[in-house]
Amino acid sequence: MKKGCLALVLHAHLPYVRHERAAWALEERWLYEALSETYLPLLQVFERLRKERVPYSLTLSISPTLLTMLRDEELGERYVKHLQKTIELTEKERGRTANEPIVRALADMYADHYGGLLKSYESSGRDVVARFADLQSSGHLELITCGATHGFLPTIGSEELRRAQIGIACDTHEAMIGSRPRGIWLPECGYLPGVERLLAEQSLQYFVLDSHSFGSKSVYHPLLINGTNVYALGRDPESTEQVWSSQIGYPGDPHYREYYRDIGFDLEESYIGNYVHPSGIRVNTGLKYFRVTGQGAHKELYDPQMARQRVEVHAEHFVRSRVEKIDALAQIAGGGERPPLITAPFDAELFGHWWYEGPSWVERVARKLAGSELAMVTPSGYLRQHPQAERAALSMSSWGRGGYADVWLNERNGWIYPHLHRLEERLVNAVRRAERQSQPARKALTERALRQLAREVMLAEASDWAFMITMETTEAYGVGRLSEHLMNAERLAEQIEAERVSAEWLAELERSTPIFPDLRLDHLLPATCTPDRQQPPLRVLMLSWEFPPRTIGGLARHVYDLSRELARAGVEVHVITCQGEGTEAYAHLAGVHVHRVEVPELQEGRFVEWSALLNIRLSAMGRRAIESFGPFQLIHAHDWLVAESAHWLSAQFGLPVISTIHATEHGRNHGIHSELQRQIYQIERRLAERSHEVIVCSASMRQELQELYGVAAQKLHVLNNAVDRKALTEGVEGRSRRASEREKVVFYVGRLVPEKGVQVLLASAPSWMNRYPQARIIIAGIGPMLAALQDQARELGIEGRVEFAGFVTDQERNRLLRVADVAVFPSLYEPFGIVALEAMAAGAPTVVSRTGGLAEIVEHGEDGWLVEPGDSNSLSETILQLFADPITCQQVAERGQQKVIERYSWPAIAEGTIAVYRRALQQREQEVGGSR
Repeated sequence: MKKGCLALVLHAHLPYVRHERAAWALEERWLYEALSETYLPLLQVFERLRKERVPYSLTLSISPTLLTMLRDEELGERYVKHLQKTIELTEKERGRTANEPIVRALADMYADHYGGLLKSYESSGRDVVARFADLQSSGHLELITCGATHGFLPTIGSEELRRAQIGIACDTHEAMIGSRPRGIWLPECGYLPGVERLLAEQSLQYFVLDSHSFGSKSVYHPLLINGTNVYALGRDPESTEQVWSSQIGYPGDPHYREYYRDIGFDLEESYIGNYVHPSGIRVNTGLKYFRVTGQGAHKELYDPQMARQRVEVHAEHFVRSRVEKIDALAQIAGGGERPPLITAPFDAELFGHWWYEGPSWVERVARKLAGSELAMVTPSGYLRQHPQAERAALSMSSWGRGGYADVWLNERNGWIYPHLHRLEERLVNAVRRAERQSQPARKALTERALRQLAREVMLAEASDWAFMITMETTEAYGVGRLSEHLMNAERLAEQIEAERVSAEWLAELERSTPIFPDLRLDHLLPATCTPDRQQPPLRVLMLSWEFPPRTIGGLARHVYDLSRELARAGVEVHVITCQGEGTEAYAHLAGVHVHRVEVPELQEGRFVEWSALLNIRLSAMGRRAIESFGPFQLIHAHDWLVAESAHWLSAQFGLPVISTIHATEHGRNHGIHSELQRQIYQIERRLAERSHEVIVCSASMRQELQELYGVAAQKLHVLNNAVDRKALTEGVEGRSRRASEREKVVFYVGRLVPEKGVQVLLASAPSWMNRYPQARIIIAGIGPMLAALQDQARELGIEGRVEFAGFVTDQERNRLLRVADVAVFPSLYEPFGIVALEAMAAGAPTVVSRTGGLAEIVEHGEDGWLVEPGDSNSLSETILQLFADPITCQQVAERGQQKVIERYSWPAIAEGTIAVYRRALQQREQEVGGSR
């Protein structure tokens, strides 16, 4: 098993630089250079790794503007001519350098390189996008999107335009790649609180932020943004420095090719003039003969062999450094449920364009990672395996100078935004007016004009123009393009508002900017007006043998709370369960559809046969629910008692099964000691084996299922239980009738079975009762051990100070927790211990055994107390300590209450459950697709 994971994320973007009337536009050369130096070389690397069966997973963001240009036939034709001209130059250079062996060898290298690129480009039908999509189909690339025109979201003035940047980007990606993107590269990593809601509307799962955005939180584990199921991934600063830094980064090695020495500037105009710009402007040709050498003007000739050796050294160093980082993180954290994730995001153009050897370095890193202790993953692949994450609210941030938008909003470019924001407002208002009109009144010409107005405004929003102005490199072009789009937008808005749109001029604009041909205006409407474009709601059949009011143990409460929260999250949940007192065959409760069957009569010694009959009835009810309310997407089975009905319904209707195993027969009995236990063990094992995904409530349960049943780690998901704090406040207006002010009350609630350890609590009582004559125990719950526990209390001479309260309502439980001086849960085996969590949430000082999930909930002395399981002396000493120091006791209890509030909420558990559902459905789709 790998120690950690690395997500290498490359962001490919160019502004929309297509120029209708200028085939020799300087800026179009940016595209040609990026194709020749980055995109095609990276494609060759990716395809070679796949051909040689090197396991790798890499993420590539391609902006919609770049996608559009890569698919533009006219630009493709121009690029071929550019390549042909470059190849002609390489041939000319081979002649010029015939008497310079080293330089001639470099000229030969370039002739082979550009000749190979032309052959590769032509042989694939000039469709670079299809090649990237094919790599995604084979599972080697994950292609994600960006803002539609790379608009810097924090400076966009309206939510409607931010929504349009994201929604149109996803539409464009789907149209060109063939699938919706799972993630997004926020332009310039620019985050603004609330953006996550817009991402969730498009079912986007994650985005990347710079490291400082995470504040004090670790960048090596994704964060879930509050209120959504959208993850933020933090940029690893050490990876950034090693690859990107101009001082110590790999590209600055003296043996690598020098970017700034190009024959387009070095050679005489009479020789090179036909291969630069027709107007005589010097440009890069791509033929560079020198290496970095050092800081001075003198440069040595480039040695490709030496450069390859440095690539090998730097790839080895990068992988080794990342493994060392994982080891260091493991020592700090002491292990954990999720392996650390190192997210290394870079501009794709760094690899090849700025750093000529960059694509080779990527290839060597992928090969070395394949044999390392670090798994190369995509973000969505990691999140499918490890959906649990800490929740957080993040502040506005970006990458780049200063880290907070300084590059895109400063004294040099601040003049942009008043103009842009006014046009954004006019655009949104125009779309709203058109939306309110009846359909016949919305003329086709007006709709076309609105779409073009949206294009012009969004193209003006591109972050590239503000960047150019700030950096003072191509400032004139940035100002010119921005002004052009602003003026076009002003004129269009005036024509639309006056209902006098010029069809001829509109057609000219559409021809000059053939981008987003199917742009949807509803992206520019407020959220309440925007059609729901998320994935269709899940419809889940949930099987549980107990459900309130039929409550035997914690399972009923878990299924009740989970199903309600899933319903709130938009999942249609149908619970198939047993009838309780006064229940009907069907009810719609708190958004959950509940279908109940009559419980068969249980005969002594025939528990497995009873459960088989129960499953027949559950199966029949499940079939009726599917036929009446279907189709359903999946089945969620809770524990072994519903296993057979889950298997039958799965086979009959082709539905994947997700199971939650709350406890095991082996764990409950500390082994298998009877034929009945063996039969239950076998049913549990089959349920775990046949389930597509298995949910457990604690890390100890995950380990238990791995050891007992050999369940694969990637199939197991830890989703802790949670509590409904509102429900714990019901009925606490006054003190319980069972307790008086003078008493010291020790309270237990739960089933009366051996594994709950109530006998240990009774055994501890004489010593602390002798010290505190007013102390007493209240035991709430029912179970087969009741008589034995009553006998034990008599034998210990404490029966008058122990009250067996039997079954208590939730309200009575709440009152007892409120007055308890100590709540004790002395389990010998406990997968999780939701009653302990409820006690902590109610503010009761809580003592639990150091076993199973209980030991994962409580930090001793910080938010509760741990005692050794089965050790009555340890329990007695702890209770005496708490009685003696009520102030400290209450402080610890308050910290425990706060911990539960922050970590154990049902919305978070529901989101994690939905993520498991989605994972199962994706796997099911792959299975079905692979069998065709």
